[in-house]
Amino acid sequence: MGARRLGIKAVTGLLAIGLIAGTGTSEAAKADPAATVKADDAKAATFTALRVMPLGDSITLGTGGPNRSSYRMDLAQRLLKGGLQINYVGSQASGTGTDIQHEGHGGWSIDELSEELDGWLSQSRPDVVLLHAGTNNLKQGDGPYATAGKLSALIDQIRAARPEARIFVAKIISARAPRELANGRTYNRLIPKLVAEKNDPLITLVDQSSVGGIDLHDLRHPNEFGYSKMAWNWYRAMSRVYGTSGDTGANPYRARTAYRCLGFKAVVDGETHHRTECRTWKLRTATVEIDGVKRRVRAWLTLRSVQKSYRVRVDGKLVKRTRTIEKWTGPGNLLNV
Repeated sequence: MGARRLGIKAVTGLLAIGLIAGTGTSEAAKADPAATVKADDAKAATFTALRVMPLGDSITLGTGGPNRSSYRMDLAQRLLKGGLQINYVGSQASGTGTDIQHEGHGGWSIDELSEELDGWLSQSRPDVVLLHAGTNNLKQGDGPYATAGKLSALIDQIRAARPEARIFVAKIISARAPRELANGRTYNRLIPKLVAEKNDPLITLVDQSSVGGIDLHDLRHPNEFGYSKMAWNWYRAMSRVYGTSGDTGANPYRARTAYRCLGFKAVVDGETHHRTECRTWKLRTATVEIDGVKRRVRAWLTLRSVQKSYRVRVDGKLVKRTRTIEKWTGPGNLLNV
């Protein structure tokens, strides 16, 4: 997709500085981060849209979402509302709209991404890399420490090829598979340290680990609501770097109602089928038992029609009957995918 232009009238002075510094096109801005652009001189200026490469696996591709847009479309819209125009770049394309390029490769480990990375970076010349990787390494049996070492090397590889690019490195989303979830937590604890050890002001840590549970369509991939959370997390990190501001849309973490699609297994005539259930979920107060103690907690619940048994006396005998009632329930076996 061709580069687009954003007039200075749509950008604050601070954002203009951020755009220049982020792309490495202004020596003055690099020399003096506090420099300002005079309004009179800036009125006629235009800026090439930031070239952004989303880099990762099937989560970056968009598996689990309804249109395979991943977090990308939502993020681009938020940034544009905040005054920052981007142009996604990469050898892959999926999702809705016209700006759908990326480097999301389903099933790929960090090792496989590394093998092709130099060519992608040379071809696409990104100003920004959004890196979310390691899920498949953990799935395939790599330990969290080995995976963190590979992530560190991948970051170095990006830096060597693109010395002035900004790299946003994510703590990965939380898988539902128990072993992967545990290893993912350890892996995520290692990422802040390895980022800090780079001592690189152009690398920013982004925490995506809060995306999990019923934010996922299956064991590893977000549903549309989960991807909206990812977009928000990327946006918050980028807004601090580029100075975007204004009303860029609702914070999904403050939502009290959400439409979620969850995959599940259904057994029909002895055969297992994978199905998807899409429902409206609400954040409600519920009573749960924790370690034998009943507690009141806030939980995501959905209203379902369920069968309830009851007994009535007929001709002097108790007879079991059932009726359909509406009941607030949790995900239940929907998490068993």
